[in-house]
Amino acid sequence: MLFFIVFGVALLQCGFLREGFAASFSQQPVDRDIISGQSVTLPCVVVGYKGIVQWTKDGLALGGERDLPGWSRYSITGDGSSGEYNLRIESAELEDDAVYECQATQAALRSQKAKLTVLIPPGEPVIENGPVVKLKADTPYNLTCKAPGAKPAAEITWYRDGERQDTAIYSKEVMPDGKRENAVSMLLITPTSKDSERQFICNVTNRAAPAGKQTKVTLNVLHPPTVTLSVQPQTVLEGVRVKFLCTARANPEVTGFRWAKGGVPIPEANGDSYEAVVDHTFFTEPVSCEVSNIVGSTNISTLVDVHFGPRLISEPKPLTVDVGNDAGFTCNWAGNPPLTLAWTKKGSSVVLSNGNTLQLKSVTQEDAGIYICKAIVPRIGVAEKEVTLTVNGPPIITASPTQYAGEGDKARIACHVRSTPAPEKIVWIWGENTLDAGSSGRFTVNTVSTDGGVTSDLIISETREKDFQVQYNCTAWNRFGLYSAIITLKKEDSLPLMIIISTAVGAGVAIIIFLLIIILLCCRNSKKADLAKKGTRLSKSDIRVQIVDSDHSLAHNSEEEDVKEPMAANSDSPGTSRTEHSNILEEEEEENQELKDPTNGYYNVRAHEERHVRSGFSEYVPTNSRQIYTPPHVSHNTIYPPGQSKLYEYSHRYALPAAGCATYDTHERIYPQETIYGGSSYLSAPYTRAFSNYVKPSNYDKTESYEHSDQASKVSSSSRFSYTSLSQNSDYGRPTQQRMQTHV
Repeated sequence: MLFFIVFGVALLQCGFLREGFAASFSQQPVDRDIISGQSVTLPCVVVGYKGIVQWTKDGLALGGERDLPGWSRYSITGDGSSGEYNLRIESAELEDDAVYECQATQAALRSQKAKLTVLIPPGEPVIENGPVVKLKADTPYNLTCKAPGAKPAAEITWYRDGERQDTAIYSKEVMPDGKRENAVSMLLITPTSKDSERQFICNVTNRAAPAGKQTKVTLNVLHPPTVTLSVQPQTVLEGVRVKFLCTARANPEVTGFRWAKGGVPIPEANGDSYEAVVDHTFFTEPVSCEVSNIVGSTNISTLVDVHFGPRLISEPKPLTVDVGNDAGFTCNWAGNPPLTLAWTKKGSSVVLSNGNTLQLKSVTQEDAGIYICKAIVPRIGVAEKEVTLTVNGPPIITASPTQYAGEGDKARIACHVRSTPAPEKIVWIWGENTLDAGSSGRFTVNTVSTDGGVTSDLIISETREKDFQVQYNCTAWNRFGLYSAIITLKKEDSLPLMIIISTAVGAGVAIIIFLLIIILLCCRNSKKADLAKKGTRLSKSDIRVQIVDSDHSLAHNSEEEDVKEPMAANSDSPGTSRTEHSNILEEEEEENQELKDPTNGYYNVRAHEERHVRSGFSEYVPTNSRQIYTPPHVSHNTIYPPGQSKLYEYSHRYALPAAGCATYDTHERIYPQETIYGGSSYLSAPYTRAFSNYVKPSNYDKTESYEHSDQASKVSSSSRFSYTSLSQNSDYGRPTQQRMQTHV
C-alpha cells in the first residue's frame, strides 16, 4: 500500500495526470452469464487519466498491452484516446468463468469486480438399460435417467405416455473440476402386463439448454399368462354337457395348458378347451385351468351352476338322553337352487324346525321316536333322513284294563312294557300270589322281548271261578322307576259270538235274496224281449171271454199317453200280444189268418167290419166311430147252469213256482155274478174293438171241474198269458168298469 502511494505521488510529480482533472471510471464491468462458446465484452472506460490500464482475472493481471500476449482469446478493445479499455473474450470456455477487474494503475483506480459465469448445457441424458427395458410384471423397478456435465446441474423431468410423473427422486453431484455437476433422477415403477410397450421419457434442462434434451425407453414387460376361464352354458341340470374355454395372454408366449377338477388333474384334457358331462360335484369342486410360459404360470378356476336335488352332507346321529335333558340333532344338505329344511317327527306333519339343527328342551318319554330331516329343492326334488331319539326313563305299560276268558278255558293276560333301558324285571301280583318267571301251579309267566318292547303274559292253563274275582297287577321297573297296571279278568260272554254268527247268516241270506231278485229281473226282461220277437196264436178252444161290469171306480185318464191296442181281426198284427207255449198255442202257417171266435160260440165279439191295425206300437186312431154290436141280455144262469163251475180258475196254472221266472202279476180279482155286459148295450172302451186288454183274475181258487180238463195248462203254469198289447207303462193293467175277460 505504501508502495502505491509513493508510486502515485511520483507520477503526479512527473505530470502523468492532467492538470486540473481527477481520473475516474465512467463505465465499469458487471456480472455476466454466457453460454459456453459465446463471446463476451466486459466494459471499462476511464476518464481524466493518461496511463496504463490493465485487467485482472481472479486477481491475476492479464497485462497492459492491448493484444494481451499469452491470452489468445483475450484482447483489450476500444478507443484508447477516449479512455476505453474493454476486455473481449472470444468463444468463452469454462476456464473463462472467473471474476474480472479493470485497473488504472497509475491513478490507483480499480473498477468493481464482475463475475463472468460460463453456462454449460448438460450432456445427452441417458436412461439405464434403455432404449428397451425388460421388466417383470408386478416387480418394482427404478427407471434411472442421468444428465452429466452441466453447469448449473440439469433439471430432470419424467413423462409416461405424455403424462408428467412427479414421484421421481432427484440428486446431483459436482464434477472434479468443481464447476460442472451431474444430475440423476430415479422413477420407481411397478409394471403390469398392461405396461408392455409403454414409453417413458426423460427430459433434462438448465439455463444453458432451456429447450432441454430428452431420451426415452420402451418397456418390455414379461409376465406370466393372463387367463380368462369361461363355461357354456353356465346354469345347467345334472347330466348336461358343458364346455370350458381357457383364453390366455402372455409375454413371452404360452408354453402349455393343464386342467384339473377339485385339485385333481384331468389327464385327458389338453389345449385351451375341455368338455364334460356335469354332475353335482361340479357345483362344489371347481374346474381349474393352469397356463404357463417361461416367466411363470397362472391358475384360474370356476364352478358350474349345476341344479341338483338334495344331497346329504352330514347325517344326524342317533341320540340317547335321560328324561328331562335336552336333545339336539344336526343334518346338513346340499342342493341347488338353495334348499329348504324341515324337521318333523315321524307320523306328524308339524314342522319343528327349519334350520340345520333341531333342539328339544327337557325331553319326555313321549318325545322318543324317529325324527325326519327333510330337504326340499324347489322344482328339483325332495330327500329326507331319519334319526332316532331314545329317551331313558321309567317303564311305560300298555295293557287293556279288562281282558276276557271263558271259564274252564285257557286264559292269557297280556302286559306290554316299553322303556329305555329295558325293564329289569316284570312281576305279576294277584291275590297273595307273586310270579315273575316260570310256572306256579296253573299259572305261567311268559316274557318275550321284541323291537317294540317287552311283552309279559300271565297264562292260566284252566280258569276257575275265583280267577275272575281278583285283580292282576303287572309291575315293571328299571333304574329310573317303576310302573304298574291293574288288569281285571272277566268271563267271556258268548252273546257276541252269536251276534256275529247271526249277523253273518243274515248278511248271507240278504245277499242271496238280492241275487235272486237280480236273476228274476233279468229273466223277466229276457222273456219280454223274446215275446216281442216271436208271435203266438191261440186256438179258440183255449180262450174264454167274459165281459164284466166292474165296481171299481178307477177311470181312465184321458191325458195319459199309454197306447191300448185292441185285438185285431188279423191276429198277426203287431198290436196283438203273444205268448210262447208249445202245448196250448198253435202255430199258424199263414200270417194273416183270422182268429176264430174266442168265446167258443158263446158270443160274437168280432166287429162286423175289420179295422186296419198299424204295424207298430203306436196308438190306434179309429177312422170313424162305430157302435159295437151287443147280443141280447143273457143271464149268468143261461151260460152256466146251476151246479156247474162258473168260470175256469187258473190258480193251478199260474201258481208261482219256487225258483221260476214268472213274469205275470199276482193281484186278486173277484168275478161278479151278474150279466156279463151289465145291461149296457155298448162297451165303454174308446175304440171300436171288442176288448182292449186282458186282466188276470185276482182270485186263484182252484175249480175242481177244470183241474184235470186241460193237461196243457199245467205245463204252462210258469208262463205269463196276457193280451197286453203295449208297453208296461200302459194303464190297461188296472181294473176298468167294463172289461172283457179272456181265460185260457
